[in-house]
Amino acid sequence: MSITVDQILTRMLNDAHNYNPTLEISQGTETYIRFATTASAIWGIYKQTDWTVDQIFPPTMNKESLEQWASDRNLNYENLTASELLTLIITYLRNPKSGGKPSDYERWALEASSTGKAMTIESSMFSGNMPNLSGANAVKPHDRDSLAFTCSGSDTNKTVIVDFGESKKIIGLGLGFITNRPASFGVFVSDDGSEWYRLGKIDAAYWWAMANFTETSTRYVKLVLESIESIASWQTEALNAVKCFGVEFYESSEKDEAPTSSKCLDNFYGVGTVLMLMGPNTLSMRCCEAIRAKCEYEGPVAPREIWVNVPKETTLSLQVAVTDFDSLDEASFREDITKYFASLKAGDFFIPSQIVVYAIKNGGSDASVQVSKNGGEYQTQSTAMKPDDKTEQFILGTLAVEDGD
Repeated sequence: MSITVDQILTRMLNDAHNYNPTLEISQGTETYIRFATTASAIWGIYKQTDWTVDQIFPPTMNKESLEQWASDRNLNYENLTASELLTLIITYLRNPKSGGKPSDYERWALEASSTGKAMTIESSMFSGNMPNLSGANAVKPHDRDSLAFTCSGSDTNKTVIVDFGESKKIIGLGLGFITNRPASFGVFVSDDGSEWYRLGKIDAAYWWAMANFTETSTRYVKLVLESIESIASWQTEALNAVKCFGVEFYESSEKDEAPTSSKCLDNFYGVGTVLMLMGPNTLSMRCCEAIRAKCEYEGPVAPREIWVNVPKETTLSLQVAVTDFDSLDEASFREDITKYFASLKAGDFFIPSQIVVYAIKNGGSDASVQVSKNGGEYQTQSTAMKPDDKTEQFILGTLAVEDGD
């Protein structure tokens, strides 16, 4: 309620004077002081009532009430600003649980987490005699089109060796597979590369297979193909190879790894499929597997295949020549472009004409745009740019603004 202490006091004094015209109510009298004190207390009650009413609905809540609201419903609000938390809550309210629509999958994904975190490994650490072994591809676990190695029936006992360069503490190992053919890999560790100790095993699966173990300090890790299912006489070996598309090692972390953003693309790979696009882009495949398992568990009983991926980023650097450059508010122009790129999600188009609109909005009369993709050659761009696939997201690199006259 919009009311002041003086307004309340004036009303009280007027009512008192109307009731008893002889009552002394001038400023400084005992009656005036008592009324002023009471008016102040009444104003405090009004303000408390206003605050209480504000805490009933999320749009008017303060941050503490928003956090309590989210906590009561087991929503993860860690590291969120008040506005981000409000957006999360409103999204939650506007998309009630219904057992399988895209918003349900997005919510389930944000409820998932995994222990530990992925270690940083380099392609130079890989060696061995496994067919088609590529260290450069092995360190890109989110890229299913780039194979780390393959193996078939004749490759039993072949190996992949990883040398960390120094002793590292690991709690697990993950391999990404594209196969329906059962195979088993032994996991061995060594401090000197000569004497090996068996730590566990990984069985091939059509997604992401992991071996979890007690924290172990080691410099070398060796994967050995111990067994692989035989194929029938009518099957072609090349078409039934076990393909590995990525390798990850996991170390302990002070807190669980969890996604911060989630987008569900329903039927992306056809009817009955779901593609989950997750953030941040540092998310490990271990956490992606936890997300897939969570969505699989919570989702409806139906033949549905769930994919989880982290969007790839493509850097676009712009050179913008602005006509009537002297009239351009360059700071606001740059701010508009930065906000525009921040709004682009995976699968969105980059529209160069939008940059021209911002130039005109901020004082220029026209503009031309040249674009460099991932550090490539600058080329004049007039039509919208489409990502390579729906898991790619444009981000802004350097921005050069010059006089177009």
